[in-house]
Amino acid sequence: LPTTTSRSSDDKQHKKRPPNVVILFADNLAYDDVGTFQTNNNKSSNDSSSRTPRTDTLATQGLKLLHWNSPAVLCSASRAALLTGKYPIRTGVYPRVFEPDAQHGLLANETTIADYLQQEGYATKLVGKWHLGSRPGYLPIDRGFDEWFGIPYHMSGGSLDGHVCGKERDPNGTLWLPLFDGRDIVEQPVDLTNLAPRYVQEAREFILEHASQQQPFFL
Repeated sequence: LPTTTSRSSDDKQHKKRPPNVVILFADNLAYDDVGTFQTNNNKSSNDSSSRTPRTDTLATQGLKLLHWNSPAVLCSASRAALLTGKYPIRTGVYPRVFEPDAQHGLLANETTIADYLQQEGYATKLVGKWHLGSRPGYLPIDRGFDEWFGIPYHMSGGSLDGHVCGKERDPNGTLWLPLFDGRDIVEQPVDLTNLAPRYVQEAREFILEHASQQQPFFL
């Protein structure tokens, strides 16, 4: 058994270790799409087709915030607010989303959560949609994220195999939705049939790598 001295030392070491941070951010997610919140609406889980046992477990083992609201109903604005802690109108990311041909994105003078945590020694990664600028200088890699695996804007912002994103936006059917790994486009158009499992794998590998190294991470 550990001595009192060694146990005390372990406790101090544990208290000094910064917490890991994982944020799951979803577009168009209704309040009762998550099982644990269906109960709060006086519903049983059988009343909905949504099944979220993993997320429900996080809620039962942690905290449920019952009065939190997104600062915007749009992708770019809500992401800007989450990352900067500002109302989106104060960052200029409002009231519309960034289109694929946008010249700019979240302005360089804005500091993101990832910027702060990166400075504190955190490993940082974004998996999934960015939607705060798709040109060099505005990518996640430029905004505090060490790594990024995902798409730069909304699904309907680029054509996919068998689907053109809109005649006025892509009249020739050549504006294909890209998949980025860091600064590089690794697939265009992105293959949606296996994108979700690839997102899971990217997130899982990132967590395992930095947990094994005991380096705090922000995902």
